Amino acid sequence: MTAKEAVPARDSEPANEEVSVIQPIGFTPAPVSSGGRKLLLSPKAIAVVGCLLLGVLMLVYLLVARSLIFETQPSDAKVTVSGLALPLGDGHLVLPGHYSYTVSATGYVSQSGEVEVSSDRNSRHAVKLQRLPGHLQVVTEPNVPVRILVNGAEVESEAGLAAAIPAGRKRITVLTERYLPFSKEVEIEGLDNTQTLKASLRPAWANVHITSNPAGATVSVEGKILGTTPLTAELVQGDRLVDISLPQHKTVQVPVPVTAGVDQTLQTVDLSAADGTLRVVSTPPGASITVNGEYRGQTPMDLDLASNSRHQLRFFLDGYSTVERAVDVRAGDLRDMTVELVPVFGKVAITSSPADAQVFIDGKLAGTAGQTFTLPTRSHSIVVRKAGYEDYQTTIVPSSKLKQSVRAVLLTGEQARWSNVPAQITHGAGGKMLLMRPNAEFTMGSSRREQGRRANEVLRKIALDRPFYIGTTEVTNREYRRYQRMHSSSHTNGVSLDNDSLPVVNISWNDAALFCNWLSARDGLKEVYRTERGRVVGFDASANGYRMPTEAEWAWASRYERGAMRKFPWGDALPVGKNSGNYADSSAGQIVPAVLRTYNDRYAATAPVASFPANHLGLYDMGGNVSEWIHDLYTIGTGLSLKREENPVGPQEGDYHVVRGSSWKHAGLTELRLSYRDYGAEARNDIGFRIARWVN
Repeated sequence: MTAKEAVPARDSEPANEEVSVIQPIGFTPAPVSSGGRKLLLSPKAIAVVGCLLLGVLMLVYLLVARSLIFETQPSDAKVTVSGLALPLGDGHLVLPGHYSYTVSATGYVSQSGEVEVSSDRNSRHAVKLQRLPGHLQVVTEPNVPVRILVNGAEVESEAGLAAAIPAGRKRITVLTERYLPFSKEVEIEGLDNTQTLKASLRPAWANVHITSNPAGATVSVEGKILGTTPLTAELVQGDRLVDISLPQHKTVQVPVPVTAGVDQTLQTVDLSAADGTLRVVSTPPGASITVNGEYRGQTPMDLDLASNSRHQLRFFLDGYSTVERAVDVRAGDLRDMTVELVPVFGKVAITSSPADAQVFIDGKLAGTAGQTFTLPTRSHSIVVRKAGYEDYQTTIVPSSKLKQSVRAVLLTGEQARWSNVPAQITHGAGGKMLLMRPNAEFTMGSSRREQGRRANEVLRKIALDRPFYIGTTEVTNREYRRYQRMHSSSHTNGVSLDNDSLPVVNISWNDAALFCNWLSARDGLKEVYRTERGRVVGFDASANGYRMPTEAEWAWASRYERGAMRKFPWGDALPVGKNSGNYADSSAGQIVPAVLRTYNDRYAATAPVASFPANHLGLYDMGGNVSEWIHDLYTIGTGLSLKREENPVGPQEGDYHVVRGSSWKHAGLTELRLSYRDYGAEARNDIGFRIARWVN
């Protein structure tokens, strides 16, 4: 509003165009409404600001958002993404973060998943949907019920419709009774669609003409009656068994191989009269029966016998006389026969040592030994029993024509136990061992007055009663090489010591002990020698494994005979007996310095084991061939005490071991004596060993 507008001209006064007078007027404030305040911005301004903010947000979203693209099979599949996802072309525009998605298409199995969208790059994912199974409608010509197989496995079907078959190429097989299988490969398209397969079925049967004599017989196959002869029947292909039956006649089974479409006529089947049945009972029961010489079973039983024919029956039972009967039956008859068997007896005389033992026959007390018993001529169990002795048991079948005898030699518990222990065994390396059961007291060593005696042959009183096995020969190269395949016993002055049958030499006492442990482990026995790092550090006298003989065992086995101690292997005096063993004889003159000039054993060095006769116990080379390592550690007694030693095994500690017996190198009086003792630890070419083991 201007000043001129505020002062209107007055009509009662003349206008002065040159002078304008401004007149003050009083100020009147505008009235204020008490109902609200005036807006700072108009609605139009607010709309503008809102548009600007929305534009900024959209710009920020476009700068931060990343594209999320799904490559789908099929390509027209619908993709749904959770959260704020703007469809953009063939993908979605989303902010970085975690999203769930679902891909679906008609005819396919929907697929859901989760993706992570990062802020530094767009995200692209491939999703291939699986086709829904398809359905197959099988239409057959002719129209018959079918079974449907897909790739060899039967599937459920109804009226020829097989539902839910996985998509893909499938081998479809159609089966039905009386028709050949129909098979075809079909591409199942899936997508929940139904396809149709037409199958022309070919018959799987052939016409078979069947006749019988007499006619009117019932024909059945696998329990199904087809009709009566003469008959032309449709039989399904395969190997069929045709039953042809007629009352009062034997049923005949005819195998018929049937080929689809190939008709055939069977040869007329002759039906013979049916068997009769004979129900047989014997007293006592259990008698064996033969019919015309053929065994048929035991009573009581029902016998099927050919009708209109005479049959010879024979009944027999142990302890009873044989009964023979002749019988004939009519077709379809059922007859009964009862046979009484007469017992037959024989006599058995039973004696015992010691006498007066009780006699039990078939578990019952029958009397005492020294009696003669009359028994049925069948198998009987005989037990002869006396307190303090093991039972004697045997079985016997008495004879009605000959009196028989049983003599029971009763053994004590100890005798019975030893009767079950073999007198000879073969160890795992192939050598033989004999059982020794000494029960003797003897003096080991030699008298100071004995010519050739050495100071270490101190007299010792020994009691030996512990049973043991001992090798009949010294261990051979062949046996030792089963343990150490590359061992060589070498040679001496060109004479071989290494042949398989020669005793092994050039081994230490420790080597021999380790062989014993190896053999124990091989034969499942407890090892005798305790070892540390391949060295023997002690022994277990309670173990049942292999070892070397103790000195007491060796002395007893080589010297003790009828209560006396032998001086030499061949007897008690020189000269050396002929063929007594392998010593330093005239043939060894080029090898050893001293020889027996008048003795020749044919071997310059070692001889094959068992080349010379065994001693009185069956042991070879206890003198001669090679000296032998002994289990005991070497010690020398004082000779001041003759206290009895029981089954001595030697000390647990020491540096050397005993060597006993002469060798192929020895010709002197001292060494040829069986009481000669040597000692050592290291290998020599004239020391071997034999093995032993205790019998616990």
